[in-house]
Amino acid sequence: MKRTATLFLFLILFTATSFSQNRSLQIGGRLMNELTLYDGLAPGFGAQLVYRITKHGGIETGLYYQSRKVNYFIEAQNGGTSVTYTAQVAERRLQLPLLYRFDSKLLNFVVGTSLDYFLGWKEKSDNGDIKIISYDRDALSVAVSAGISKSIYLTPTLILEPEAKFNLIVTDDDGGLGLNLGLRKIIF
Repeated sequence: MKRTATLFLFLILFTATSFSQNRSLQIGGRLMNELTLYDGLAPGFGAQLVYRITKHGGIETGLYYQSRKVNYFIEAQNGGTSVTYTAQVAERRLQLPLLYRFDSKLLNFVVGTSLDYFLGWKEKSDNGDIKIISYDRDALSVAVSAGISKSIYLTPTLILEPEAKFNLIVTDDDGGLGLNLGLRKIIF
């Protein structure tokens, strides 16, 4: 029993020591601009954290704010005539992604999921004929993401990273292609 426990402890210490030589923590910010599947551009910004566990693999997360415009077509009957109105709502969302990250010298890849929290809405329609008085959304949406990026070292500890990422919000049947720009500092 003691021999098994000693062997187990040795394996844990050996693994931790070998992985610790490759670990790094990077903190920074990201500007986002997503071309959504249905309703145009959805800009955003936020804080990003990258934690490299092995030489090439790690975790990427962050906290992002995004404004997403949604268009609605409302059909109304006026006497015997059918009239179609367009209404636009700006949704505000807070995103919390958890992504697996693979880094290489040439390109980086991420894949994972994101939780999108609905913060609120505001009507953006210029149509005086219609007014939205109620807007109901699920408080939480789930998205899957996959992306590709390139790390450009401005200094040995400062990284500029353009990224293209596809997001699919599975709970809302929406998504888009994000063109993002990150700037991170290597802490250790």
